[in-house]
Amino acid sequence: MHAAKRPTRREHGASAVEFALVLPLLVLLIGGMVDFGRAFYTEVTLTNAAREGARSAMYGNAPGDRASQAAETVPGATVSTDTCAKGVNTGDVSVTVQAPFQWVILGPAMNLITLGSGSALPTTLTGKATMQCGG
Repeated sequence: MHAAKRPTRREHGASAVEFALVLPLLVLLIGGMVDFGRAFYTEVTLTNAAREGARSAMYGNAPGDRASQAAETVPGATVSTDTCAKGVNTGDVSVTVQAPFQWVILGPAMNLITLGSGSALPTTLTGKATMQCGG
């Protein structure tokens, strides 16, 4: 059997340099996945809040109350609505819930990459729902 070849004197730091080059990309990739997961979770929460508000308004109730209750888990969420008149089966009711979103990892990374000229990532997430008035 042959003994394993030992690295020569010139190759001793090569793996450390390769690791130093790959590590920032790996951290950015994992951080991006975490940030996008948070963004999708927030947007689904906003959409569900809008759906609850529209469902409530469909029966002539105040849609803002239901939507606001459902959006309580998202700080800074704002609700805008139309209302249905009781007993009227025509028209639609729309509820929009918006909230600011801060990109924890990708935002600063994009600012660094674009040299501070701003990020192309959205800073406000929106959930919308439209339902037909039920009467």
